[in-house]
Amino acid sequence: MEVHAALAALAEPTRFRIIALLAERPMTVGEVAVALGALQPQTSKHLQALEAAGVIRIHRLGRRRVATLDRDAMGAIAEWFSGLAAPQADDTVLAEYAAGIAAVQERAADGPRGAAQHLVLERVIPAAGPDVWHAWTDPRVATLWWAPRHFDVVRCEVSPTPGAPVSLVLREGDGAEYSSVGRVQEVEPERRLVYELSPVDAEGRPQVRVLHDVVLEPDEAATRVRLTLRAEGAGPEAAPMLAGLQPGWEQLLDGLAELLAVGRRTRRPLGWEA
Repeated sequence: MEVHAALAALAEPTRFRIIALLAERPMTVGEVAVALGALQPQTSKHLQALEAAGVIRIHRLGRRRVATLDRDAMGAIAEWFSGLAAPQADDTVLAEYAAGIAAVQERAADGPRGAAQHLVLERVIPAAGPDVWHAWTDPRVATLWWAPRHFDVVRCEVSPTPGAPVSLVLREGDGAEYSSVGRVQEVEPERRLVYELSPVDAEGRPQVRVLHDVVLEPDEAATRVRLTLRAEGAGPEAAPMLAGLQPGWEQLLDGLAELLAVGRRTRRPLGWEA
């Protein structure tokens, strides 16, 4: 049985009624016709279509023809729909993102335009401090993790040098690209990196200024990462971007942790081809 063919057969209203009737008990073709208030030839055609789709069986018992629902087939359809209904992580992320946009828009409406917003994220990465620092400041490695799910890194530029440019271009599945630019402001090797990385529009104008303050606190084989984000100069139109900072960076930190874990397991140096 092909689920698509079965659903196409069930979508016809009369056949849908037949399935409901047969769900209660087996019925002869004549009984189905009477229950439908239809002629027997028309009923037979509908039953044949349902049988061909694999959702019912017609037992030819001498001169009688008795139709029964194929419970196994219906169970397979139910299982297919159950798989579609199973919650996915992206569903939760999108719901939280939508709620975040509404919350940001509400705060923007109540407060002064361009008011600064802060966000602090902390994560323990199972890797040594120098490895985390290298992954954050080497563009070859940053390219492997510096993108939320469903995005690809087109270009990444970063260097642990005060005044050095920082840029990031992400591409979505439909080909849309999103650019961010900025500069490194402060550097404490393997301890702290402060840089601006602000989204820009198609003309290269910053939509909002976003300052990133990354602090690494190594502890034996793990490193605590504290990321402070400060967004300034945002209007209500920047709500989607501001609301996406937390879920986006949560995914980035997941990607960083996974990349470093793979490096430890395989003992391969960071910077290998993805």
